[in-house]
Order: sequence, then C-alpha cells, then structure tokens
Amino acid sequence: MAYAERELSASGAERQAAGSYVITPPIRKLEDEIRLLRDKMEQTYREEASLNAEVVIEISRKLDQKINEYMKQRRQLSG
Repeated sequence: MAYAERELSASGAERQAAGSYVITPPIRKLEDEIRLLRDKMEQTYREEASLNAEVVIEISRKLDQKINEYMKQRRQLSG
C-alpha cells in the first residue's frame, strides 16, 4: 500500500519531473476517487470513533478495490 500512497501523493509536476509515468484520464479519475474515498473514510472514522464501525469497513473495502484497480492499470501501462 505504501507504494500506491507514495505515487498518489506526488503532485503532477513531481511525477513529470521524475519522468516516472504517464497519467491517462482513467488513471486520473481513479486517483481522484481514491482521494475522495480516503477523505470520506477518515471523516467517517472521526465521526464513528472506531475503525471497526461497519460503515468505516465498507468504505475501506471500496478504497481497497479502487487501489487494486489503480495498480492494475499502472501495471498495464508499464508492461
């Protein structure tokens, strides 16, 4: 997960300067969805005060699916 988080936290300028990869519209959309889900999960955790709350777990699962989809698309572009 740390790899995906590092890639997602880098700004577009940082990624281009590093020449690490091309951002396609589907990848950009996934990055945006992942950020939104992370924010939503963090906010829900603060409201529920528990990582074991069903709603937090549900958001976490959706986030996992989006991260897996993101990583799959990244592999397809680089491979």
